[in-house]
Amino acid sequence: MFSKKYHALSFTLILTSAPLMAADNPGSHQHGHAEMQLAFADNQVEILLTSPAGNMLGFEHHPRTPEQHQTEERVTHWLGENPLVNTLESTCQIQATTVQHEVAGGHDHGEHSHGDESRHADITVTQILNCTGLDNSTSLTTPLTAHFPALEHLDIAWAGPDGQGAARLEQGERSFRIGR
Repeated sequence: MFSKKYHALSFTLILTSAPLMAADNPGSHQHGHAEMQLAFADNQVEILLTSPAGNMLGFEHHPRTPEQHQTEERVTHWLGENPLVNTLESTCQIQATTVQHEVAGGHDHGEHSHGDESRHADITVTQILNCTGLDNSTSLTTPLTAHFPALEHLDIAWAGPDGQGAARLEQGERSFRIGR
């Protein structure tokens, strides 16, 4: 049991290092694009999703209007309450989740400068899911591309005991093979 958890942790560390390096790359923030990384072990999957805030919120600054505050609350709640992947046979159960929305440059609410429009904001979501039948699944689904119409491309990378791989989902596509 320890070795399987250790392998999942190892995969997670490998997968999470890529976005950290990409954060220094100004070309890594592309509207319409998001990245999701998965690490599998038995029936557990660990997820890291990174997306420009505009893909999900429709804006990339601190909320300024009551409508923007409501949008931020609704999106944050949805991302925290819905599994980002599921097996074809069943819905995964969330064991842990975090949702972070950060504006580059870190302005406080209400502050504004002429440079705000050029600043980028990202949403980062981490989830640990328990997915019945995951260890036997060859495909997974995600609600992201259907739920967020501004998300044109979702790049997915995964690693697990049976290997690693990648896929790209276009707007509205929901399922992808995990190559077992």
